[in-house]
Amino acid sequence: MKDKREPRLTPLAVAVASLLDERPMHPYEMANAMRLRHMQEAVKLNFGSLYHTVEQMQRVGLIEASGTGRAGRRPERTVYRLTPGGREAFRARLRELLAEPAKEYSQFDAGLAFMHHLDQADAAALLRQRVDAQEGVIAETDRHLAMLARGGLARLCTVEVEHAQALRRAEIEWLQTLIEEIETGRLEWFAGIREPVRMEVVSS
Repeated sequence: MKDKREPRLTPLAVAVASLLDERPMHPYEMANAMRLRHMQEAVKLNFGSLYHTVEQMQRVGLIEASGTGRAGRRPERTVYRLTPGGREAFRARLRELLAEPAKEYSQFDAGLAFMHHLDQADAAALLRQRVDAQEGVIAETDRHLAMLARGGLARLCTVEVEHAQALRRAEIEWLQTLIEEIETGRLEWFAGIREPVRMEVVSS
C-alpha cells in the first residue's frame, strides 16, 4: 500500500526517477545526464536541490543505495536505484503529468495582465524586445539540438525541448499580432475597469 506520508513527486524527483529507471546512478552522474539531455528545459536543476531531492526520495523509500561508484580519482559516491514502490510512484506521477493540464503561473502572464498600466508605445516596445529575446533562444537551442543529434542522442530524449521550442514559436506569432493591435489602436487601452462591478446578492 502506498505510504500516505509520501510526498508528491516534484519535476526534479521525476527526472531523478526517470534516470534511475534506466540504470543505477550516483547524483553526479544524474546531473551530467540531465545537462546532456537538456532536462533544464523541464526542471530547475542545481546540485543543492538535486542532492536534497535524492535524500528525500531515499528517506521515503522511493530509492535505495545499491553500492558505491568512482570515476577516475574522484572520491567514491553512493549509487542509487529505484525501489519497486518508487517505480510505481514514478509511473503514476508521469501519467498524471501527461494527462492532466495544470495551471502554471508565469511571470509573463502577470506582465500581460497588468501591461495596460504602461503607455501603449512602451508596452509594444517591451513586447518587441521579448520577441527578439525568444528568437535568440530558439536559434541557440536549435544549434544545441542539432549538436546532440549529431552526437547520437535519441530524439525521444529531447522531445520536451522541442515542445518548449514550439511554444516559443507560437508565442512569437501571437505577440507579433498583439503588438500590431497595440500600435494601431485596435486593442483598447485603459487602466482598470471602466464601470464599477455591481455584485448582486441573491436571497434564497
